[in-house]
Amino acid sequence: SLLQTVNNTQTIHVWQTPIIWATEGSSVTLPCDYRIIGENASNGSYKWYRHIVRYGVEISENNKYFSGRLSRVDQDQFIHGQSAAITLHGVELSDSGMYYCEVTFQISQEISKDGNGTFLNVTASANKGSGPKGHLSLYIHGGFVGGVLLLSLLSAVVYYMYTKQVSGHFPVQYGEPALYVLPAQRHQEDANFPEEMDLYTVIP
Repeated sequence: SLLQTVNNTQTIHVWQTPIIWATEGSSVTLPCDYRIIGENASNGSYKWYRHIVRYGVEISENNKYFSGRLSRVDQDQFIHGQSAAITLHGVELSDSGMYYCEVTFQISQEISKDGNGTFLNVTASANKGSGPKGHLSLYIHGGFVGGVLLLSLLSAVVYYMYTKQVSGHFPVQYGEPALYVLPAQRHQEDANFPEEMDLYTVIP
């Protein structure tokens, strides 16, 4: 609880939760409550900063890092509910850090006070591998394993056929020409070849 006094009449108390835990990909609310003592006021606003109050990164829709994933309480909740909470959607591991809430009111003069800060601790999701990327990884892995099994099966079939042929289960067709000798070459090489072999001589 922090306190600021202006002219000894108006004071602001601001409370923040010291630490908030969140899981990667979830939505998390960072609470910030305040009280004004001394005078009712309706002209106020609030801001959130990361790491350093007023000099750090302001958490708003104008910041492209938080744009599209930030929810803020509306003005009615802020004034009547005395809440300055924000909600971060789809939190990432890099969102971990200190967050400070600052409440400002214009009463007789502007008074502003910030809380002690909330440390947001984002942890990795246990189901991270079950998303679309996880499924794609499984499909690729399954396809690779299937391809290896198919290749192994084909190799086994080829090896089986080869061993059968070598062992004589698939007879080799003999009698096919191994060498063809033209008649002219025949007479030059060996005059004892029979004359009836007019076209080719087959040497097994």
